[in-house]
Amino acid sequence: MAEALVTLSAIRKEFGSVIANDDVDLTIHAGEVLALLGENGAGKSTLMKILYGFYAPDSGTISMDGTPVSFASPREAMGTGIGMVFQQFSLIPALSVLENLLAALPGAPWLQPRRSVRVQAALRWLTRLAPNIDPARPVRTLSVGERQLVELSKVLNLDARVVILDEPTSVLTPAETERLYGFIRTLAAEGKAVVLITHKLADIAACADRIVVMRGGRVVDSALAKDRTPDALVDAMVGRGAVGTLMPPLAPSTSVPMFQVCGLSAEVQGRFIRDISCELAGGEILGIAGVSGNGQFTLAEALAGLIPVTHGDVVLDGISIASHTEDGAIAGNVAYIPERPLDNAAVAELDLALNLALRDARCLPFFPKRDTIVRQAEALMARYDVRPPKPALEASALSGGNLQKLVIARELSGRAKLVIACYPTMGLDVLATQAVYREMFRQAAEGACVVWISEELDDLLSYAHRIAVIHDGAIMGIVSRDNADRQTLGRWMAGHIMDAA
Repeated sequence: MAEALVTLSAIRKEFGSVIANDDVDLTIHAGEVLALLGENGAGKSTLMKILYGFYAPDSGTISMDGTPVSFASPREAMGTGIGMVFQQFSLIPALSVLENLLAALPGAPWLQPRRSVRVQAALRWLTRLAPNIDPARPVRTLSVGERQLVELSKVLNLDARVVILDEPTSVLTPAETERLYGFIRTLAAEGKAVVLITHKLADIAACADRIVVMRGGRVVDSALAKDRTPDALVDAMVGRGAVGTLMPPLAPSTSVPMFQVCGLSAEVQGRFIRDISCELAGGEILGIAGVSGNGQFTLAEALAGLIPVTHGDVVLDGISIASHTEDGAIAGNVAYIPERPLDNAAVAELDLALNLALRDARCLPFFPKRDTIVRQAEALMARYDVRPPKPALEASALSGGNLQKLVIARELSGRAKLVIACYPTMGLDVLATQAVYREMFRQAAEGACVVWISEELDDLLSYAHRIAVIHDGAIMGIVSRDNADRQTLGRWMAGHIMDAA
């Protein structure tokens, strides 16, 4: 193995009484892909944010090429060749892809000829990672997966020697994921060190050379990837025997429609849906599959009554959602987990207790006693394992996975008639994923209609009662779980219409 490029020794970081990193030692070698594995809240992202200069360690040392270093900011870390792609993106939505890439380059002027050397340099990685993304497109029109690839291009443009990727495949399509795996292996072959923060065993099987497992802020295992089985890694992450069996939800007890979508069309930020129709009975789970960027965001926003429709209607238990978007008549009956929680479901500057109280109409516009809100927040954070469980902590301080759990705790803790879950387990570990699924299934068992938008096709095939595929803003087909097969769904996802089985 190559000489150590980066060495972290006895790194300790505390947030109040919460120990995020407990005397952690870690070595990163040039030319390797290091998978940093662990459940949400294990301390993986905190450790890498310390290396990136985002946090200062309370104690411990960092060395590069054998020389002690310390970083007061990410800019200083980037100056030594350390780059990091976060789960929460730093792109400016109003600017184009090219303008975002140029803004990240040191000293890059804003106005440059289209064919200038500087512009071509800014696009060099984007054209390899995502050749189908138009550099002139505004970032606000990109799917989450496309934004991830633009963020990665920014880091690679800076010639980073250490590339840290925080859950990079959680928002990518299968094709984008395979392309990313290839580039990760290419980067390592070129002598760069790649740190892959992940909880996905598929990421490890695809490209990891070495694995370090963290649990509770400590390193609990370190080995070559080839020397660990998937079961051994799961046991190391969450503790032996902690993962139970998840049973598929029971079929709905009635076939009478409670939720109806009638010829729905809508458009927001250049993304559209057209002539979508479906019906759900109370207790039914409808999975929505499809390649990212084919109208999922617009569909979810329209079903939740958050954007105006251009045609058609959405009816829940006899009440039109589209006609009651302003008077709040349906707000208490709809639980919505959006695609981007920090943008669309949480207030970054508010603390966790207030964010958890936002769904309760009794708390608006005047909040009840603070101790009541705090007690409710503590109970919800314990139930959904939000870390750190600090009601006074601002939402912006949470990791991506824990912010996701915070929003899910708020939205699924009540009793809704309609649950719209848009990529609800994005960035969550195996235990948290199972917990979310159980809560979704509980809502269905209590009579709610569940619209579940996901790219986890295996999970949809295992747990959804029916599966619909969306392509280019339209539903290509709907099929029952018992009659579904991957080949048919794959053809629909590619835009080929076939009769449902």
